[in-house]
Amino acid sequence: MSSGALVAAVALAGCADRMGDGVLSVPLAAAPPAAGEIGRAFLIPRGETTNVVVEVSGVAPLFASRPVHLYTFLYDGSCNSLPAQPRYALTDRVLAQSVRTAAITPIGGPFRVSNTAPLALDALRRARYAIVIRTSPADGNVELFCGTIDGPPG
Repeated sequence: MSSGALVAAVALAGCADRMGDGVLSVPLAAAPPAAGEIGRAFLIPRGETTNVVVEVSGVAPLFASRPVHLYTFLYDGSCNSLPAQPRYALTDRVLAQSVRTAAITPIGGPFRVSNTAPLALDALRRARYAIVIRTSPADGNVELFCGTIDGPPG
């Protein structure tokens, strides 16, 4: 997805919505350290697992060294009331890929990272999880984005 498509997708949808092929799109609200940035998670059903693709418009150099590492976690509940520990750490891949080439944006961004959740998409929706994106432990494990996976469609 191009950065323009990401911006359009985030601007048009204020809540989780179904896209083609059963993909669920979840907006990610920026935490104060990422103020002014936008993000979205795309949950792609793969049978008993779900691919979780996170795209964010940028990450402030103050909070994330380069190359950018984004850590994705699933917490029980919603962004408004996160428990102390995540249920799942989706951290097999943390090195974020720049969506643009360095020639266009020398400091990078937008960024993308993709991992696999060990649950089917329907199970993720039924249990209601929050997706949290953090910086690396070396960068302070700072929360950058959060989005709540809404329950099953009406």
